[in-house]
Amino acid sequence: MRPELWAILTAVLWATGAFFGKRGMAQAGLEPQQGLTIRLVISALVVLAVTAPRLADLVRSLGTEVGRRGIGQIALFEGLVAGSLGMLAFYTALRHGALSRVVPLAFTVPLWGFLLGVLFAGEAVTVTKAVGVAAVVSGIVMLNL
Repeated sequence: MRPELWAILTAVLWATGAFFGKRGMAQAGLEPQQGLTIRLVISALVVLAVTAPRLADLVRSLGTEVGRRGIGQIALFEGLVAGSLGMLAFYTALRHGALSRVVPLAFTVPLWGFLLGVLFAGEAVTVTKAVGVAAVVSGIVMLNL
């Protein structure tokens, strides 16, 4: 499947998860940390089951300096920054805010991805990219008026 279709599927799955996560926390009277714990436990079990056949690759990566650096980056930025801190912030916003306002703001990812790519990865600023980011941000602003 094309990467763009995977990305669209991701958005649909995440929006569906946010809807039912908010609803479930409200129904069960749970705090954001509790809702996130449930999400992460289930996610970990599924990902471990899917990853099990490829664990040897992970062990091989740990055997090289570049592999350890890559795994360290994933652990720090995906595990701690995005996975833990980002998800705690998202679940707190989701539990206490309106879904129609929280989700668009949380998914201003195109703006931040564009800025990180330009500032730190040397990606080119093109008119098309700038207009696209402006359109996304404008839409988010309109959703939050």
